[in-house]
Amino acid sequence: MKNASQPYIRKFAEPLNKAALSMYKFHEDLFDQLLLTPELDRTLAAGDNSTKWAAANVEQAVDKATRIAYSSDSRAGSPASGASSSSSSSSSASASVEAATNERFDVTAAHSFLQRLLYKINRLNHFWYDDLRNYENERSTWLATLRERIEAPWQAWEQQQMAEAAAAEAAAAAGEGQPSAFVGAAAYQALSSEQMKEELQKRYNRDVDPPLSAAQQYVVNSMSPLGYCHLLAVGSVDGLVEASRQSRVCAGAANEVACAIFRVLMEEYGTGRYSRKHSTFYKAMMEELGLDTKEEAYLDLLPWQWLAGANQNFLITERRRHYLRYAGALTFFEINGPSVYKTYLAAGKRCGLSETAAGYWALHIKEDERHGRQMLQEVALPLVDMYPKDAWEMLLGYDQDRFMGARAGAALVAYIQTADQMARESTAAAHQTAGTAAAGVSA
Repeated sequence: MKNASQPYIRKFAEPLNKAALSMYKFHEDLFDQLLLTPELDRTLAAGDNSTKWAAANVEQAVDKATRIAYSSDSRAGSPASGASSSSSSSSSASASVEAATNERFDVTAAHSFLQRLLYKINRLNHFWYDDLRNYENERSTWLATLRERIEAPWQAWEQQQMAEAAAAEAAAAAGEGQPSAFVGAAAYQALSSEQMKEELQKRYNRDVDPPLSAAQQYVVNSMSPLGYCHLLAVGSVDGLVEASRQSRVCAGAANEVACAIFRVLMEEYGTGRYSRKHSTFYKAMMEELGLDTKEEAYLDLLPWQWLAGANQNFLITERRRHYLRYAGALTFFEINGPSVYKTYLAAGKRCGLSETAAGYWALHIKEDERHGRQMLQEVALPLVDMYPKDAWEMLLGYDQDRFMGARAGAALVAYIQTADQMARESTAAAHQTAGTAAAGVSA
């Protein structure tokens, strides 16, 4: 499989996103040029015609994509919102993904463009040990304005999406002991401190070992070994720089909560030893399977839902005002993580992979079970007492991370299923062709 992983990804995984990315490729290329323009703000202010033209074209594309992505009806089969039809530009694979995700192809393209631009702005908050000139515009006011232009409607839309999902889940799973379902900030704010603590505990009980979702059942029972490679490739965009965003919230005043969060970060970083850093274990998994271990090598594979989760984390870690939202999000992530990693570990074992090729998951299961309890008891609950009027933001952050994580997982599995199906059909067609040729020779 080591020699098959890269050809599989190039032939079956990459085409799933390529058509969607191509719809805005011209404008994304313009954006990439602007990102590397020396002294971008000064060049724009000086009236350089080519730079102003490129910026205006990117802004117009962002406005168009925003209207499409955040329209009231983006489901597959609904009328397109002023975008070109996908019939001439997408492959049959893209049509399959459209059906699997129940989302129009032009909507997928718009979301992908917006989230990729956000990611390329946000990633400047990390240091990549590359050319220092790549950070020339990290404090550009034009980039900051463009980020706000995307983030504001996106965040409003995300709140609506979560409210709708929460209402549907509540209707399907109402019962004693279940966390309350909220449909807006006002409902969170109405809770007393004790009620908020009860809600956090209920969430822990629900999410520490939940039933497998349909996507997780596919991963455990059906995903192919090369589908496992596809999963690792997508996960590597975060896995190879793991916990980098968490480091952004560890500076400031010292107290027990800050130290508890730092202890989690310290273990993610292997207590300062590169050989024990969790990203090093992820890299070892990829090497075992013949995957490219360069950071962001598989950025073009990521469904927009996956990028949205990354950008959400950038937003709530880079703004101190959202500290409580991030504390809630991290609490969910550490509580629920082991149950997700168990599905990946089970898939790896079923596919007959070595301990190296699946060992990262075993490490995370062991450590994150402790981290989940630690985040609840030493971070979330104490923060309710420290911020009784604002602690509701932790519940918002927790619930939103849960919703966005499930959405990203379902989208990725839809892509993996489609790629696996394409590979099976290709193999069957090759066998049929070979059989026909052999029959002709024997005749």
